[in-house]
Order: sequence, then C-alpha cells, then structure tokens
Amino acid sequence: MANGSTSSSKPTGEALTGRFEPRTGAKALVTGDSAVLLVRERHSDGSPFWTLPGGGVRTHESHTEGLRRELLEELGCRARIADPLSTFWYAHDSHEAAVSTYAVFECSLHSTPTPNPAEGVFETRWIEPGECPPTTLPQVRYLCTQLLADG
Repeated sequence: MANGSTSSSKPTGEALTGRFEPRTGAKALVTGDSAVLLVRERHSDGSPFWTLPGGGVRTHESHTEGLRRELLEELGCRARIADPLSTFWYAHDSHEAAVSTYAVFECSLHSTPTPNPAEGVFETRWIEPGECPPTTLPQVRYLCTQLLADG
C-alpha cells in the first residue's frame, strides 16, 4: 500500500477501524492525449492541493452515482464512468478522525470542465503523469504515474 493507495480491480470495501471515522468516496481518473485531469482544492488551513475530481459518496448512493453527482457539482460535467481502477485513502485534516477510502474510476467527460469554487474546486489542469504540481496529494501522484504508465 505505497503512499496510502492500493491497486485493485474493484473497490475494496475494507473497513477502517480504531479511532477513525470512515468515509466512502469516489474519484475520476479522466485522461486525454496522455494527460490526466487534476483539480485544485484547499485544505482546512487554506493551503492549496491538487487531486482527482470527485468526492464523498452518500449512504444511499453507489460509488458511480456519487461520482456522477460530484462531477456535475464540482465541474458542471456529465461523464461516462467505466470500471474501477484502484483505491486510495486520505486522512482529512479538516475533520479530526475522518479517513476516506476513495474508489478510482476511469472516466471520460462529455463537456469541458468548469471549476466550481462554491464546491471547493478552484482550478482544473491537464497534466502529464510525471509532471504533477508539487502540491499534488502523494496518493494521486502515485496513481497518475502508475496507472498511466501501465495503460
């Protein structure tokens, strides 16, 4: 589980135990012309970071339903969501004991993404896998490099 991520053909569904508040999420690996789409968000202290688009899945939603909703809210895009590629976890600094396990799905967007600051997305950028911005989450950097090198 290098950099807090695991490769898997399906979301693992593994329960995190102990003092953590487990959360479930879904992220989109959107690729085009050998580049991947990243979104810039902010930590609770205001510092920026780059990640894959997507977010939390509500209890009544499947991973794909939640990802479809998140992409529409964050980027104003409808998407084709393919099979899950991997998973990774993220320990939130904004919620003391919250840890999310994200299923990562291969996706394609049906329109140009438009960042929605009201949803916490301040910028989008297409990047080459080996050229992630310095503030890219390590888990996302690893996935971009590994998954795109394998594909």
